[in-house]
Amino acid sequence: MIERILVPLDGSELAEVVLPYVEYLASRTGAGVRLFTAVASEAERQEATSYLTAKRDRLREAAVEATLSVTPDGEAEAILAAADAWQADLIAMSTHGRSGVMRWVFGSVADKIIHAQEVPPLLVVRARPEKERPAAVNIERILVPLDGSQLSLSILPQVEELAKALGASLVLFSGVIPLDIYPGTEMAPARVGGILDELMSQAQSFLASLEKEVQGRGVKARSVVTIGFPVDEITRVAEEVGAGLIAVATHGRSGVNRWIMGSVADGVVRRSHLPCLMIRPEGVGGEE
Repeated sequence: MIERILVPLDGSELAEVVLPYVEYLASRTGAGVRLFTAVASEAERQEATSYLTAKRDRLREAAVEATLSVTPDGEAEAILAAADAWQADLIAMSTHGRSGVMRWVFGSVADKIIHAQEVPPLLVVRARPEKERPAAVNIERILVPLDGSQLSLSILPQVEELAKALGASLVLFSGVIPLDIYPGTEMAPARVGGILDELMSQAQSFLASLEKEVQGRGVKARSVVTIGFPVDEITRVAEEVGAGLIAVATHGRSGVNRWIMGSVADGVVRRSHLPCLMIRPEGVGGEE
């Protein structure tokens, strides 16, 4: 269960796009929230404290338990240290911010955190202008891309627990990569078609069995299998099924569809406008 959410902010409006999602999650899970930033001077500390206090009070008005923390200058390392010290279950942040009160560059900060070796689950919300943001946060369906590997499957307990707290259902997804991208396959279209049919059948059988298991644990679920490149299909299917969140393993091994979950997760974050919950499976370190 999510009990502590750390929210890094840099003072910019783009970084604040994460706050409605934080309020939504905290109000439904009962999690406490800590707003965090790092500063370089005492003058910045005073300004940052005033800024975070206003955001904290707004969350408290929504009945969310919220506190704040201001530390000396730092970026990704400071965020990870704060998450560790506070034993945060989730870090929630925007993918980008502009130079705000605390002068961070959120794009690079988020990227460093995504690839850190030790990091709790990370909720990443793509920064967009206000006119492009949804009027209200509502997560009724969570898309869960799976590549058939045990590492990608290992995130399901956390995702199922979140789905129960939100009253959401899961859409289990797997995509079969087109074979005609490989040299020589254009010479045998009939054989390629047969292989694709077999791969589709395997993926459908795999997800159908998993769907029953998930439903047996009290979470509504359905499954979708398509042919296409993983990042393209994940972003497309998420839109089609009306997902409010994409939950993906940040790193996994090649599975039935030969994905590389790390690069897929990175691509989804950069392509989809939906929030992404990135969970590193246990025993998987970050990229060097």
